[in-house]
Amino acid sequence: MPPLGRPKKDLKQRSLADAFGISQCSNQLHISENEVYDRVDEDHESDSAELLEEEPTSKRYKRTFKSKWKMRFPWAYAVKDCNGVERIKCSWCVKFKRETPFAKDGSTTLQVSALNIHATSEAHKFSLQFLEGERKQSTLPITKHVELMVDAQKERIISVIENMYFVAIHDLPLEVYKSICDLNRYKNTPHMPLTDEYSAYTNTTSGKEFLEAAKEVYWRKLKDEIFQSPYYSLLLDESTDRTMVQHLIVYITYLTNEGRGPCATKFIHLLQIKDGTSQSMYDAVISLLADMNLSMTKLVGFGSDGASSMRGIREGLSTKLRRHAPHLLDIHCISHREALATNDASTYFEELQAIDKFANKIYSWLGKSTKRHGELKELMESFQITRLEVLQIHHIRWLSRGKVMERLVKLMPALLRDWELVEKKMYEMATIFQVQFCIHLLADVLIELNKLNQKFQEDHVDITSIGTTLDITISLLHKRFLRGTFGVGAMHTSSFLSKTQKGTLEFADCTGIVHVHELRFESLPKSQRSGTLDDCIMLGKGFVMKVIDSLNARFTDLPIFNAAKFFSPRNYYEDMDDRDSQTRRLLTCLCEKFSDGGLLFVDSIKCMGEMDEFICTIYKSYPKKHMFGAWDLCGGEIEWFERFPCLMQLWQAIIVIPASTAVCERGFSKLNRIKNDDRSKLSLKTLDMLMFLSLSAPHALNEVDWNAIYDEWKEMKTRKPLPL
Repeated sequence: MPPLGRPKKDLKQRSLADAFGISQCSNQLHISENEVYDRVDEDHESDSAELLEEEPTSKRYKRTFKSKWKMRFPWAYAVKDCNGVERIKCSWCVKFKRETPFAKDGSTTLQVSALNIHATSEAHKFSLQFLEGERKQSTLPITKHVELMVDAQKERIISVIENMYFVAIHDLPLEVYKSICDLNRYKNTPHMPLTDEYSAYTNTTSGKEFLEAAKEVYWRKLKDEIFQSPYYSLLLDESTDRTMVQHLIVYITYLTNEGRGPCATKFIHLLQIKDGTSQSMYDAVISLLADMNLSMTKLVGFGSDGASSMRGIREGLSTKLRRHAPHLLDIHCISHREALATNDASTYFEELQAIDKFANKIYSWLGKSTKRHGELKELMESFQITRLEVLQIHHIRWLSRGKVMERLVKLMPALLRDWELVEKKMYEMATIFQVQFCIHLLADVLIELNKLNQKFQEDHVDITSIGTTLDITISLLHKRFLRGTFGVGAMHTSSFLSKTQKGTLEFADCTGIVHVHELRFESLPKSQRSGTLDDCIMLGKGFVMKVIDSLNARFTDLPIFNAAKFFSPRNYYEDMDDRDSQTRRLLTCLCEKFSDGGLLFVDSIKCMGEMDEFICTIYKSYPKKHMFGAWDLCGGEIEWFERFPCLMQLWQAIIVIPASTAVCERGFSKLNRIKNDDRSKLSLKTLDMLMFLSLSAPHALNEVDWNAIYDEWKEMKTRKPLPL
């Protein structure tokens, strides 16, 4: 009797089912990672049984790829090599070029166990992850796809951004940018675009976009820093460039680190104004402050060159600003004041004005003549004089007269010998005693004033040192020219007077020959004084007295500068009672000044209450520190703000008060270097952008945030994915 149950399929029927891929499982085209690994576990249990089914004992049996395997391993497929040998390959690993036999020539092991091992391999897992990533990206919007394609060239784009940034911070012409890119490509610099086509971003137009992005990144950072500062001051100057366009350059002084860091002065904008009137400048400044979201109540200082449009009592720019900020300190640049004081003193003496004309005449006589330069060079070598050039007096430059006179003193032996041989008129003028006396006198007096001026031209002048430095200079002038013997201690004047006791000037050359020049004691044309020694000394004393008087007249705001010594422990008296009296007097002066106009942040009563402990603490802690040095140590400590809130707030306002606008003059020098004769058509936007990057952006390339600049550039407009 036949056995009960379903009849068993014979071998032929099974072969047909296998051939047509008939299976009880559903014909899935995709299998997830979890399903693959679950089935792999099941296959381990039935592996041996299946091997028995697939491997008959017949030696003539040939292994082949079975179609039913694709239901469990959808990535597997069979190929034949040139010899007709069947192999198995993985479509996923082939697509992503993995380092595995299933991705190269194919596996010759036609067994389920080989497929199981490959499914659990690291190469296959990575291929699966990439495949899943592609599926996710396929659901992204088209704009995101474009961004991803642009980001694929990020390293190359950042490389050209670096080139353009280098051009900007070194004030090079924008046309140099393409040449630098070509050079880097020639040197096989990594991550450079492979071509120089327009789409490679190596053209000037693309370069300007990079600079605009860089400027925007650091402009935002600077605005945030300034906004967090409790107080700030403005430094302004107006000038006309080489194309006769009027500009207003704006710098700002503020405290970094939210008011607890060191003081910083930065260029913020180059504004184009309609005319030089105070109203046009006022409108430009107010618009700028509104754009930066800065409150006028935080404005404590205003520095300018002293022009009437800036400091006019009725309608000057400072007067207009003071209507919004009654506490505003209007500071006339101390460097300008010193130069004006010297000019004021020289206008009283016709002899000194004649010396100015003679100095410029010497410069013009030498000119660009190769012959005269050559003869003078030989004479300088003969007298063992270091090679020097004759300078010209520039009335727009601070105390340029002092350097000119000092140079003439050094070159005088060679000049006199040259004129003696070929220029009789120049020689006759130079051998007047009064001429030589004035040249040596101006050299000595103006050298001291130049030293003072260089101190005043620093970016951050310690206002507590202005009065002391000025007093030292005045004391030196008194000692050398107004007390005792005239000229004692003055290097050039004392040497000249000792050499001319016999009425001659004598200079020895390198061969030992002494050249004697007779001096004539006569007055200069249009001079009311005779050319005698006594009259010349009287002239010198009169000039020095006028210089001192002009300095005192120009620096009428020294009391407020001296009052800032309250925050400079180095200036405290050693005696306790004297120190208490001194600091109380200084604090009273500050409170009176900053309370003018009802400024709320100065509470005189609270400041006085905190004074005793504050002075004792700072004097014991930092007795040798000046105002900036003490601030560097105290400003970053929260404890000082908790113990002395009112005095620390007053200190924050004092420390940002400007003293000099020399930084504005340097800014205009930068403008003239950028907008030269060959680049006179630069637009205001491009010029302002180049100046900002050159003056206020980091110059150390390792400090630049290239990723931020790239992101800003990418968001400026819709970018097309271009092959680089």
